[in-house]
Amino acid sequence: MGFSVVAAAAIIGVSALVALEVIVGTTIPTLTEVHEAYDEMRDRAIEQVQTDITITNAVWNDPNTTITVENTGSITFNTSNCTILLNGVTQEFTCSVSYLHPEQTALFNIGIQAVNGDIIKIVTPNGVSDYHTF
Repeated sequence: MGFSVVAAAAIIGVSALVALEVIVGTTIPTLTEVHEAYDEMRDRAIEQVQTDITITNAVWNDPNTTITVENTGSITFNTSNCTILLNGVTQEFTCSVSYLHPEQTALFNIGIQAVNGDIIKIVTPNGVSDYHTF
């Protein structure tokens, strides 16, 4: 009916080892994931700081509005991942190049006529944008 001190110590010791294994088994992977997430966040922030575009011109060339965009930053980005908004509405577009390299210019064409007072916004894949009032 009674336990010996040795048996009680063994049960407590095994319980402590199991608890330690569970804690270590869940904490280390979580810390690793948090560290990787901070690394990715830092990389995205650096990429955003190094990205810059300028809309240099926008003209109506029947049947498209052609928007001239210069990459004034130091990051190359895929133009198909950009977003073009005309007065806040997303527009389908084509681009003269697949990748816009630093110090290069691309022509974006949207199949709608922009008129005086329209606001064109181009957003790069990492969220950097520029506005142009037509």
